[in-house]
Amino acid sequence: MPYKGIVKGNVVVLEGGVKLPDGLPVFVEPVRGDRRPDFEKDPFLSVDEWAPESPDDAPADLAHRHDRYLYEADER
Repeated sequence: MPYKGIVKGNVVVLEGGVKLPDGLPVFVEPVRGDRRPDFEKDPFLSVDEWAPESPDDAPADLAHRHDRYLYEADER
């Protein structure tokens, strides 16, 4: 779950009084300017509009076992 905060004295202070346990590893990514997604420029943000639909007879585990279905490869 992402949290918002601000750096004060090389310490990240989280908004909304969020408290995380001491020693918890976190990833901090600086925010520069307006970082809202641009749905007009990035086609991957509207994938439902251009991606083909799965065939009705596609196996439910197709993504997980694609090698088996494509190449009739044995699972190991």
